[in-house]
Amino acid sequence: MNLCLYEDPAVRAFGPLALLRPVFGLRCGAFTLVEKLVRAFPDASLTLMVRPELEEWTRHVYPTARIGDPPAEETLFLNGRLCMTDDEMLHFLAASPSEASFLSQGTLFAAKVAGARVEHVARHLRAGEPETAFQDLRYPAEVNAFLADSAADLIRWSPRQIVQDFRYAFQAGTVRGTIETGAHVLQPEALHVARGARVMPGAVVNAEGGPVLIQENAVVEPLAYVEGPAVIGERSRVKAGAQIRAGTVLGPVCRVGGEVEATIFQGFANKQHDGFLGHSFVGEWVNLGAGTITSDLKNNYSNVRFYRTARTWKAKEGVDSGQRLLGSVIGDFTKTGIGATLPTGCVIGVGCNLYGTSLQPAYVPSFVWGTPEAQGEHRIDAMIETAARAMERRQAELRVEFDSLIRQAFDDTQDDRDAYLGAAGAPVPGTGGAR
Repeated sequence: MNLCLYEDPAVRAFGPLALLRPVFGLRCGAFTLVEKLVRAFPDASLTLMVRPELEEWTRHVYPTARIGDPPAEETLFLNGRLCMTDDEMLHFLAASPSEASFLSQGTLFAAKVAGARVEHVARHLRAGEPETAFQDLRYPAEVNAFLADSAADLIRWSPRQIVQDFRYAFQAGTVRGTIETGAHVLQPEALHVARGARVMPGAVVNAEGGPVLIQENAVVEPLAYVEGPAVIGERSRVKAGAQIRAGTVLGPVCRVGGEVEATIFQGFANKQHDGFLGHSFVGEWVNLGAGTITSDLKNNYSNVRFYRTARTWKAKEGVDSGQRLLGSVIGDFTKTGIGATLPTGCVIGVGCNLYGTSLQPAYVPSFVWGTPEAQGEHRIDAMIETAARAMERRQAELRVEFDSLIRQAFDDTQDDRDAYLGAAGAPVPGTGGAR
């Protein structure tokens, strides 16, 4: 059987996090969404249908997958936003007839299609018409599955996903790395320490509230506190004195200090110093300056609203997240200066460089530079030069495909930036910034 993950128009709701990657590349729990599904269907060949601008980069990131339309053979199509599943539902999908579709809470998210119909389905999926693609498949079944509608869903579901991923993919109570003398572990039977990982003297790992996964070559430094459920990713480092609270996921090669709660780091990000980061999603190659602090709870305890475009921010037409706890969504390659404070439900785009102590706008488009009092467009050549330098420090190369994708994202977000910064250097409303 062929497994085909596709994107639908709803990926726009993920804002900056989906600008430089397919939505199924986002992390929730111990794995990305695509990694979960590949593990669930290990014998299936994999096809990935993505937006045209992402094809070349996706081909590099997933070299064993077919990029584009699937072959004309029986195919299970799955929406790339599929996050929460269970074994029973996955078995049901795999064992279903060759012509069937599936709903979750009224939304069509999966279909098994015979080879003769694959071309028809793929054509409509490319056009952003999933309902049309599958409309001839009769008798849709309602099953227990969850489609993420935004980054807020990934943040909310991640603690539960850590528990589920740990149960299905890791051997509890296993220490293949090193827990050094003087380190303290509470409920070691819910701990997994992979090869090459170290928990140094004075560190406390508390798995009483959920499992703790410390992946290959990760390090928990002295006097750090890690509370489960939590994931410390491959080659990541929890800095001395850090407080990693329940629900936190560090992707690979992160450096994290201070207090972090229920936050997802996609990977390759730095938060080396003190400062609270809560109920947030941090993209790749982000650097948060010392003392950067997020607010994740409103003073009146009402649901947090967040903004998806500069125009909705100006019009105060925020979207109700349905959550009382929601911090910041921070796009790839963005940097904050020392002492930056981010408001509740803040969304910051890709490639921003923001400094100043109070970053009041709850929405900042991609490729913006400056202080709240004077913001302008971040020049793309300078931004890419800095990005290449940051990647080189982690022995990574900014490949030509990624360079082209970043430049495409710069062009695609120009209107949003113009709406935020104002025409011909007009000040940003409420900040005094100029282009």
